[in-house]
Amino acid sequence: MVDFQMWLVRTFAGATSVAAVMKTAWGWPAAETIHFIGLCLLVGAIFLFDLRLLGYAKRIPIGALHKLIPWGLAGFALTVASGIPFLLTEPDQYVYNPSFHFKMLFMVSAGLNALAFYVTSYRRTTAPGAPADAPPLAKVIAVLSLSLWLGVIVAGRLLTFYRPFPCGPEGPGVIAECLPNYYGHTPR
Repeated sequence: MVDFQMWLVRTFAGATSVAAVMKTAWGWPAAETIHFIGLCLLVGAIFLFDLRLLGYAKRIPIGALHKLIPWGLAGFALTVASGIPFLLTEPDQYVYNPSFHFKMLFMVSAGLNALAFYVTSYRRTTAPGAPADAPPLAKVIAVLSLSLWLGVIVAGRLLTFYRPFPCGPEGPGVIAECLPNYYGHTPR
């Protein structure tokens, strides 16, 4: 795994044109702003829908609130598109960062959770004439969704507080959470 991480860092570090733009006076702040706008769209749409599944605002049909999901997907696209330049500009600060590992884990889990909703509960909850109360499985999925997206936000915020440090003489573990090739260590 460490070899793969090192390969990722070397590959991403080759995106010098992206890094050049990001290191201008407005590059990083512009990407942060777009990232935040995308996050607001994503979380706003998803959280409203999940809260409705949990029983809040029962006067609004679940199917009507589901029409906000394309806005959430647009927000997700914005966050991914604006997040990639961060990764390409400072790959070692992300690839070796445990907070980034958790952010990606939560994000993938949230996607799988959404897939579970569409496979198991979507038709029953959004069909015309569906009951105002969502089925229990949809509520469990909504709680997981809220928790996972909160995890993405918290892990993303912690990225700046948990910077990778040079590995000690023992080298990195299975997953590098420190900067390899320090103290002459070479990956396995």
